[in-house]
Amino acid sequence: MSSEQENIQSMSVAELAARSGEELATLVKDTDKALAQLQVQKDWLESVIAYKYVFKASQIRAKLQQEFGEISFEDEGVGVLVDLPREVSWDQQKLKTIAQRIQEQGEDPSELLDVHYSVPQEKFDLWPQDIRRSFEPALQVKPGRCTYRLVGGVK
Repeated sequence: MSSEQENIQSMSVAELAARSGEELATLVKDTDKALAQLQVQKDWLESVIAYKYVFKASQIRAKLQQEFGEISFEDEGVGVLVDLPREVSWDQQKLKTIAQRIQEQGEDPSELLDVHYSVPQEKFDLWPQDIRRSFEPALQVKPGRCTYRLVGGVK
């Protein structure tokens, strides 16, 4: 980042507006480039943090028998929050078959399914067990993007 870029916020709007369009475009381009470089650095640091804590997090998850969701622990006074969201998807072909079977039995599949053959997790969780069992072959659960966040310890 150039010293001129670092000083942009200390310049008045009038000072910056007095610059040529080319100069402003260059400042914007340079700022975009610096922002992209910082994003690469941030992504790299997040990868390092994940590498550092993935084993400990998996040990804690196993101990808690908690496959998904947020867990936390400390590392030398710094809190580490690890969130592994649960991403649910449904096998579209299997749901279509189930919908056809429901319709053949004289029921309306749209009462249980959305039009694009997905099942809202909230509905699925409320269904009686016998209905849930018939849908479970179409259920696919995979981990979402795990995130790590450090809290505290920064002075």
